[in-house]
Amino acid sequence: PLDWLEEFGADALRFTLARGANPGGDLAVGEDDVRASRNFATKLFNATRFAMMNGAAPAPLPDLDELTDADRWILGRLEEVRAEVDSAFEAYEFSRACESLYHFAWDEFCDWYLELAKVQLSASADPSAAHTNAVLAFVLDALLKLLHPVIPFVTETLWKNLTGGESVVIADWPQSSGIALDAVAEQRITDMQKLVTEIRRFRSDQGLADRQKVPARLSG
Repeated sequence: PLDWLEEFGADALRFTLARGANPGGDLAVGEDDVRASRNFATKLFNATRFAMMNGAAPAPLPDLDELTDADRWILGRLEEVRAEVDSAFEAYEFSRACESLYHFAWDEFCDWYLELAKVQLSASADPSAAHTNAVLAFVLDALLKLLHPVIPFVTETLWKNLTGGESVVIADWPQSSGIALDAVAEQRITDMQKLVTEIRRFRSDQGLADRQKVPARLSG
C-alpha cells in the first residue's frame, strides 16, 4: 500500500478504498484498482481543463427551453446522481456513492456530454455556446463537490481554479436543482448513443481507419 501511495497518490488510494468498501464484505484491492482510480482523477483534471479552456465559469443556468437535448439530459442525470449520492453517504454506503459518481463522471459526462459540448461550443456565434459553458460549469461545480469527500486533494485544486472560490471545504454542499430528467431528451441521447456505438462497431469490423470517410445512408 505504501508503494501504491507513492506511485499513484493519496487520492487514488483513498478513492479505491472507498469504492471497495461494501458493508459486511471483505475488501479486495489490487494495483490495477488503484491505477484505475488514478486514471479517473486524470479524467477529472482533463475535463475541467477542457471546460476552463473554453471559458466555462459559474453563471446562472439559462431557462431549460433554451438548452439543447444534451444539456437537459446531463442536468437531469446530475440531479439523479446527486440524490443517489446523498442517500448513499447518509447510509455510510461509500461504495454505492463512489460507483454512482464514477460512472456518471466517466461514462456519461466525459465520454458523451463533453463530446457533444465540443460541437455546441464550435458554434461560437450561437447563443447555445454560452449556454453550454454555463452547463459545463454547473455540472463540474456539483460533481467536484460530491467527489470531495473521497478525492479531496484533486477536487480542491480543480474546484478553486474553476470557480475562483476560497475552498471547496467551506463551499455549500450541492442542493436539489429541481431539474427532472427530460424524457424526450433522454430518449434522443439514448438513440444517438446507440447509433454512434453501432457505427463504431461497423468501422471496427470493417477495419476502417478512424478518419476514413465512407458513404452511408440512415433510414428509420
